[in-house]
Amino acid sequence: VKKNNVENVAVIGAGYIGVEIAENFIHSDKNVALVEAMDQVLNPFDFDMAQIIQKELYDNGVNVVLSDPLSEVNDNHVVLKSGKKIDAEAVVLAIGVSPETKLAEDAGLKIGETGGIEVNHNYVTSDPDIYAVGDVIEVYSKIARSKTRLPLAGPAQRQARAAANHMYNIPNKNNGVIGTSVIRAFDYNAAATGLNEKQLKDAGISYDFVYVIPTDKVSLMPDANPLHFKLIYEVPTGKILGAQAIGKGNVDKRIDVMATAILMDATVEDLTESELAYAPLFSTPRNAVNQASLVATNLINNRYNQVPVTKVRELVENDAFIVDVREEDEYEAGHLVNS
Repeated sequence: VKKNNVENVAVIGAGYIGVEIAENFIHSDKNVALVEAMDQVLNPFDFDMAQIIQKELYDNGVNVVLSDPLSEVNDNHVVLKSGKKIDAEAVVLAIGVSPETKLAEDAGLKIGETGGIEVNHNYVTSDPDIYAVGDVIEVYSKIARSKTRLPLAGPAQRQARAAANHMYNIPNKNNGVIGTSVIRAFDYNAAATGLNEKQLKDAGISYDFVYVIPTDKVSLMPDANPLHFKLIYEVPTGKILGAQAIGKGNVDKRIDVMATAILMDATVEDLTESELAYAPLFSTPRNAVNQASLVATNLINNRYNQVPVTKVRELVENDAFIVDVREEDEYEAGHLVNS
């Protein structure tokens, strides 16, 4: 890039790697276009949550192009499926990875339905003398109860340990994967665990969700910021299926709690009693995890009806009667039209 005096960069793929690459090129004073075939960035997140990161990218000068896949690469520009041309002296492909299974196939190993090497719970392949771990294998989803692929470093290192244990006749407790990840995009951190709404629909699992926006620490603290927290749970059991958190603070610690809860098959009611670390500089007396689980428990018990945040614009446009019960200073800081 430096050698060729590149000024315009097209990053193809708006997953974790694509977003991180786009940010770093912005910090290098390049003109950056982030091109994504889907209608949102960061596929592990639901559409409503992804909008926060999308706006952060826009606000920092990234030209985010959605629902328009790459069609052609030329010397100084790329062409998208729509026919749109984007100036680019450099193109970065960040469109995911596919398992390289040729060696396994040549060795006669069985390849699974997802394209990864098939292994059992001890990571033994179809040949009892050969183990396989990491991005190249097919894994079991604890929540969806189906085979999947999960190219993440955390699961890979646990798989390596489990395979080594089995070699020494040490038993393994393999609960499957849930998919926990985190990313920083400019001033925002975003973390997710479990399945999102689209994945749950594809798996045929009945679910509902709550979306709360507390502060990440006591609001009197000068560096307190909103924490967008989404909790997804099974209906009617209340079993936790997934969670997503986005904010300027330490969202990862909330998601780590949720990942542990999913591993333990906890319900939203279990989380209402979770005792989490508190001091004004670190959190709030009622942690986002507690708050979301309390709201979810109310919903499960039919104590009130929820209006998803994505429906609020529609309500305003249809002149719905909206009552804002906050304090006057909170209302003046920002409120819905005609509320």
